[in-house]
Amino acid sequence: MLFNKNNPTDVIKVRPRFKLYSGLIEKDVIEHLLVQIEEDNSVIGKKRHNRIDLSAPQNELHYWSPELHITIEENEDEVGTCLYCLLGPQQNIWLTFVGIYSIIGLVTFFGGMYALVKLQLGNPSYWLLLFPLAFILVLGVYLISYFGKKKGHQQSLHLLRFLYSALEGAEIIRK
Repeated sequence: MLFNKNNPTDVIKVRPRFKLYSGLIEKDVIEHLLVQIEEDNSVIGKKRHNRIDLSAPQNELHYWSPELHITIEENEDEVGTCLYCLLGPQQNIWLTFVGIYSIIGLVTFFGGMYALVKLQLGNPSYWLLLFPLAFILVLGVYLISYFGKKKGHQQSLHLLRFLYSALEGAEIIRK
């Protein structure tokens, strides 16, 4: 699994998803994880029903600090529990970047349509500058997120290592 190595040149997908299976029941896995979170002060954990969210401590957070969301459900096929894991940036940051891309896309689409209609009518418009401007803006936002992902690489690895070490005694299998 590429994103679980210590090589800083390895690629971490923007929001990798993976599943882990345990022979223990849901309640035992949650309790086991919560005990490990309390013992380790390098990770902050929050429990919400059958979901645990892991993140770095408040003093180490930056704009692209990752969060590891673990949803724990009973496995329907076999005896045990399935852990659905999602590693990615904080939800508010993720939503902000999606919103920025959406706004750039909508303004470019409607402004570009307006500019192309005016061009076909024989009236050139400054709205045609939206296309290169949108390209520059999208490239800028992409580079910001790319460097943020690089900045959060070590924290991502730490969260994954914590998860695997915390679940060592919980009979975990990766499928």
